[in-house]
Amino acid sequence: MVRNMMLATVFGVLLSATAVYAQDAGEEKAIRFEPSVQILGLENGGLTVLKPGAEAPVNAIPYKAYPYGSKFVLADGVKCRLRFSDLSYAIVKGPAKFMPTATDAYQKVALDVEKGDVNFSIDDRALQGQFTVITPMGSFTSLKGGSRLRVGEISEEGEIDDDDFSFRVMSGSAVFSGLHYAMNDMSQANAFRSADSVVTTATGKEFRDTRIVGVSGEVKTALPMGGEAMSDLSVNPGTIVKITRARQPGSNNWVVSVLTLYANGLAQNYFCYVEGRSQEYATGELVGELLPEEDEEGDGEEGEDGEDVDADASDEGMDDFGDDELL
Repeated sequence: MVRNMMLATVFGVLLSATAVYAQDAGEEKAIRFEPSVQILGLENGGLTVLKPGAEAPVNAIPYKAYPYGSKFVLADGVKCRLRFSDLSYAIVKGPAKFMPTATDAYQKVALDVEKGDVNFSIDDRALQGQFTVITPMGSFTSLKGGSRLRVGEISEEGEIDDDDFSFRVMSGSAVFSGLHYAMNDMSQANAFRSADSVVTTATGKEFRDTRIVGVSGEVKTALPMGGEAMSDLSVNPGTIVKITRARQPGSNNWVVSVLTLYANGLAQNYFCYVEGRSQEYATGELVGELLPEEDEEGDGEEGEDGEDVDADASDEGMDDFGDDELL
């Protein structure tokens, strides 16, 4: 009997240890980035840096590490590599302006890209929220694997043309959050481009228009419809999303109008709502009420302006400038 009790105790300890080991093995650990950003691949100058607290920018030195919070300006046609860790880096082509920051003991890194062409290669072990890319159009969170971003010229008024903002996931994944829309679980071959315009009248009324165009793959997009309602949209090659906003002086809430078009130019969704208000301030779906009945099974040969939207021809703004460097 005593022997049986001893065996039971031993088996209990072993089972307990096995459970603890299984729990530890299943836990994902956050990766840690380097405590500074190292500049690599800079051959002939063309990069200036303004370190935190410094009064004036200086020429960046190749292979030197700079503190997070440093502001970099890269000349036209010049390339460099930003090293965040052994398995995480970004290759930037100028003209470019960018600033890396870090929090949580270097477990979270953000790269604020004001302008530039950037190829990312981020450690596949990075957890949700560990690497973020901030742009004038919104933020890419939970970035990992290979991806490509283009942020072109932006006017003083905030105008971003169609060819001046694009993003493609080469491998891995990303989540994008823009103003009044979100692209969730972007994966390999998902790509889109976007444009934005901002106007403020003499009376202080604000207008902002965003145009999103699908380039490659099926990008799952979530669009608020007012109150708690949401619209889930698949942005395919040639799909167009138009988000128009207006805001009165002193108001914190945008009046939002959303129109989505199939690749053949036919209306897919149309609704309006007031941000931050209840469902009473939302119209719900209006395509069937306000627009003539349309055949959703168009031939898909022509886009909004009568142009071809063949998937192979819709890769504008995605020029290759060195994907071999991501290997």
